[in-house]
Amino acid sequence: MEGHIIQMRPSSFLEPSMDDVPMRSESVEVGVKKGCPIGTVPIRRIPKKNQQRAKAFLKTYSEEQAEDNKSLGEQPRGYFKAEVQTRRKKSSRYYGAQAFLNVYNPKLNTKQQFSRMMMKLRYGNEDTSTSIEVGWAVFPGLYNDTLTRLHAFWRGDYEDRSCFDTMCPGFVQVSSRITFGMKISRISNYLGNQYDIKLTVSRDPASGHWWLLYGWKNEPVGYWPKDLLGDLTITKGKWGGDVYSLFGPLPPMGSGFTFEQSRRTRTYRSACYIRGIRIQKKLGGEFLDVNGLDLEKKEDLPRCYNVGGQGISGNWGYTIHVGGYGGLCNW
Repeated sequence: MEGHIIQMRPSSFLEPSMDDVPMRSESVEVGVKKGCPIGTVPIRRIPKKNQQRAKAFLKTYSEEQAEDNKSLGEQPRGYFKAEVQTRRKKSSRYYGAQAFLNVYNPKLNTKQQFSRMMMKLRYGNEDTSTSIEVGWAVFPGLYNDTLTRLHAFWRGDYEDRSCFDTMCPGFVQVSSRITFGMKISRISNYLGNQYDIKLTVSRDPASGHWWLLYGWKNEPVGYWPKDLLGDLTITKGKWGGDVYSLFGPLPPMGSGFTFEQSRRTRTYRSACYIRGIRIQKKLGGEFLDVNGLDLEKKEDLPRCYNVGGQGISGNWGYTIHVGGYGGLCNW
């Protein structure tokens, strides 16, 4: 991106909505408390071994693995997801998406696994699509620990341009306080206190860059330049969880409890929730609650991981519950 002129703030700022204000006990803050000195941004130091592990994961990370690995025998391995997505229509054009993601710390079985809760924006076919993915992850292959961290993945041209977080040139960091890979300190407990993070991705109507905003105050974190992803509009939004495993029993997703278990307990404090799911249909326009009729489920391993919609729930907006226990998951 030689010659790129950095944009310090979105050209049009999204004003916080009163519906976006989280309950006091459920707000989550991440980042450097006092922020970096003026003119500087936080940068994670990434050891060479971590970079090598990340490249290995990047090479094998593909949604096609879910299909390829379902016939491997009694013990499933590979990549599996449980999510809702907007139905593909000729008229599908989106310029942004947002959601509150419930935060947990699923316990992995090996270091060759990850478990994530994500919001994904896609353009193109599944196997070659341009994408932006943001959320949280427990990912020892990338972070060398089992903490829950702010996480992202982007793909411009799957074979040549794809990256986790900021491990390669691409994402332009502008926040002096928040960056990918930072630990999320407040973690939800099953049937206990619940915490969530609000993430917004929106295309700037002036520059065409794709901005990431954090929290209910819509704090700008940075952006993916339009030159990186191409001059495109998103044709599909996705919200849900995914896991990856090459060895051992599969890891839990979210809280480790399924949508059915959440429905039986009749509480939002069991299965992991994603609330306030909204999309931006007009460039620079307002974010609108998704219509449940325009969504479809994708469950690669429904006996282990599933997702269900609660629908519009007061000031929570459109809400889903997603997750599962993992394990051997014989099907």
